[in-house]
Amino acid sequence: MKRLSAQMQMYIAIGFIAVVAIAFVVLAILPKFQEASAVDAQIATAETELQTAQALLARRQSVKAQAAVNEVELMQIANQVPDSPQLPSVIIELQNVANAAGVDLPTISVGTIGAPPPAADGSTPSYNVLSLTIGYTGQWSEVIDFCRRLNRLDRGTRVTAMSFAYSPEVDDQDAFISASGTIEVYVMAPATTSPAGQ
Repeated sequence: MKRLSAQMQMYIAIGFIAVVAIAFVVLAILPKFQEASAVDAQIATAETELQTAQALLARRQSVKAQAAVNEVELMQIANQVPDSPQLPSVIIELQNVANAAGVDLPTISVGTIGAPPPAADGSTPSYNVLSLTIGYTGQWSEVIDFCRRLNRLDRGTRVTAMSFAYSPEVDDQDAFISASGTIEVYVMAPATTSPAGQ
């Protein structure tokens, strides 16, 4: 058998090295690229899921915070318009306002509790009204201060009428203002339940 020339041996060696290199690339490196692509796709999916979870968490935290704010508002409304007249607390609050303004509050007359007139659209309000008639005396600035403080009561109230009379100074008494007014105190109406089947 004839011996291969050195040049032919070199070509065969180069061909063998090329085949080994191609086989290495196909069997070892290309699968790594495919694995890297799969990992990149998994990372992209995980990032999308993370962003979705973060958005959901932010929405839930916002709802939770809003629920706390709503609870506080409901408690404030319940304090302003309770489900019973709670007259002692109303009278104490009126007396505190009178004391703070410096007026005398000798009379508080309690009227009857009843439903207010229907709204303009014909609907019936879901609250009742209790009328209080008050009489008070003081200096003009004190009376004005008292009226101003009435608008800031903790309870849901509204001043519907107010009248003033001036009493001039006499021998042993300074001039003063005597006033009377009507205040509506609001109370939640009891819930009405319709009979079953209606």
